[in-house]
Amino acid sequence: MKRVFTMPGEKQPVLKTERLTLRAFTIEDAETTAKLAGEWDVASMMAPVPYPYPVSFARDWIESHQASAMGGTDMTFAIWLADTLIGSINVENRGDDTTGIGYWIGKTFWNKGYITEAVAEILRYAFDILSINLLTTELFADNLASARVLEKAGFTFHQETSGWSEARKETCPKREYRLTKARWQAQKGPL
Repeated sequence: MKRVFTMPGEKQPVLKTERLTLRAFTIEDAETTAKLAGEWDVASMMAPVPYPYPVSFARDWIESHQASAMGGTDMTFAIWLADTLIGSINVENRGDDTTGIGYWIGKTFWNKGYITEAVAEILRYAFDILSINLLTTELFADNLASARVLEKAGFTFHQETSGWSEARKETCPKREYRLTKARWQAQKGPL
């Protein structure tokens, strides 16, 4: 896959928000990852995630992160609330020379503003540090909460698509959203 960013430095950075820490996953995070992402309401909203979600799948996924980050194709962060792993967010090559973001959060942590906070920080990192000019993301059309998160962050609807859901074992309607660096900067206002 084509490099879409250059990671500054040898190690993935640690990003901080008011309540959250975004850092690289470690193999010790595999069991919690499988538990959180393996809940039906979470897994069914992510294209590649199986249901049930085995710990071995989480381990393989985590083990792939460092090479992907160094190769400039995917930088995945664990989202931590104090000492609790609550989800994941990434910047990735979408496979068609566009750069996107993806995220999930454990159901216990829904409706508390955590993913909105993590998205705001990943946008800052992607646009200001990685110098990305356009971010896209797709979500299943029935994922209304995620659509609200994207719209709050400034993303706009681009087109309807469809895609496979590994958890649901079917092709489902999807919606693609986009955000340019210029639009993001304009909504932030003057520095």
